[in-house]
Amino acid sequence: MAGSENDSGFDIGRSFESFQKVIKQSGPAAAASYGLIVSILLFTFIGWYIDSNNDTSPIMTLIGLVVGMIIGFYHLVKTMTANKY
Repeated sequence: MAGSENDSGFDIGRSFESFQKVIKQSGPAAAASYGLIVSILLFTFIGWYIDSNNDTSPIMTLIGLVVGMIIGFYHLVKTMTANKY
């Protein structure tokens, strides 16, 4: 019996290695999705801030939302095509 195997034959060292491999492979996708969320929230907040200071109720918030979505999806697609998933 090897040092890292238990009675069922499960090798915890090999399990951790495969888990690390999956985490490394999913890193760019996770970063791209976080970038999408942050860009949408950031530009929506900027639009809301402009609306609240200029009394232009929903128009700048909606423009900020659309710009955030365009920029976020652009970076998401750019990251996904660069990594060839």
